Amino acid sequence: MLNAYRDLFAVPGTRLLVTAGLAARAPRAMVGLGIVGMVCQRTGNYALAGALCCCYSLSVAAAGPLVARAVDRHGQRRAARATTAAGSGALVALLLCSALGAPLWTQFPWAVVAGVLPNVGGMMRARWQARYREGPRLHTAFSMESVADEVSFVIGPILALSLATQVFPEAGVAVALLCTLAGTWVVTARRGTEPPARPVEGAHRGSLLVRRPGLSVLVLVFCAFGAVFGAIEVITVAFATAHGHRAAASFALAGFGVTSGTAGLVMGACRGRFLTPRHLTVGLGVLALSLVPLLVVGCLPVLVAELLLTGLFISPNVIIANALVERIVPQSRLNEGLTWLLSGTSLGVSLGSLVGGLAVDRVGTPTAYAVPVAFGLGSALIAAAGCRLLGRAVRRPSRPCAGTAPDRAAVPDRAAVTDAEEDVPSPAAR
Repeated sequence: MLNAYRDLFAVPGTRLLVTAGLAARAPRAMVGLGIVGMVCQRTGNYALAGALCCCYSLSVAAAGPLVARAVDRHGQRRAARATTAAGSGALVALLLCSALGAPLWTQFPWAVVAGVLPNVGGMMRARWQARYREGPRLHTAFSMESVADEVSFVIGPILALSLATQVFPEAGVAVALLCTLAGTWVVTARRGTEPPARPVEGAHRGSLLVRRPGLSVLVLVFCAFGAVFGAIEVITVAFATAHGHRAAASFALAGFGVTSGTAGLVMGACRGRFLTPRHLTVGLGVLALSLVPLLVVGCLPVLVAELLLTGLFISPNVIIANALVERIVPQSRLNEGLTWLLSGTSLGVSLGSLVGGLAVDRVGTPTAYAVPVAFGLGSALIAAAGCRLLGRAVRRPSRPCAGTAPDRAAVPDRAAVTDAEEDVPSPAAR
């Protein structure tokens, strides 16, 4: 298994690029809970904290695809640095409003503007795609990016809350701000790996990429997929609190992410197998089945074991979905396509948190775990219903077998195809 990653990291500069990309992911993992910790420490108002965090999350979901589109059109260095500067400025203003005791309503506009921070995970995947085009190295790189996402979302929330409660209220958001500034600057400074900017011309200038049939299916799937984890987080905290061990919820959710990251590393060593719509449908079905035992969990040790088991089926599904997006959208709009997937997940997480919280209030735990079970089943059913459509969307001309170098004379370079050629809608889209 290690040979695949050793081969990837043998390329000079890869370690620095991956480290910077991991740091630049901090806002998506830390800012939400950092805001909650900051407001709660300053005011004790949990309703305000939740509303402010929700505004930020919705802004990320809405602005993400637009920012990603600008990055694809104008280049990562130019567009990502501009949006990072705008989002970072908004976070600085948010921190000052909190620290100086400004009226609470003044924090909401800055939380909304902070949502324009770019999706560095999508930018990194676009760089790998531009470097390796196809084949086993690209699959390993995509898998590594999924693991980096898991690492950031395991460590980030715990770090954000710990800094807000143990150092000073604004510390969690401040550290996320420093990480994104440093990480994004280093990533965009690596000009040799940056994919070329490809402005969209003609009739496709205003087209929405999410209208592509295959991508729209994946976004719907990942709305339900994200709702699973938004609900699990809320219900697990309530479950641990009801059993007198609220702090144990963090460790249970961290273990959830650890097994997911491990499964992602193993998936990355499989050299590009299991990356079809059918495998995604099966993977989501297995995930839904793995959630069913949550309905009868009676104690924390059993809950931890169950979450460890469920974690095994997270990263593999994310890796398959990212690979399908790479095969559905034009190379010149890959970052935008991946960000649509992330926006769907973000909306799902918000929905799952809301419904999960309502279920805890109405029926208590563990009955409330029926919410993530239902969303998990929903994601599998949507994938099954759209499997044939996805299969048509991802079809490409024959390519060299994985593990062999593509014949440049036989396989056209996708980077050379213009958006006007690639964005022709399928018959289903018409």
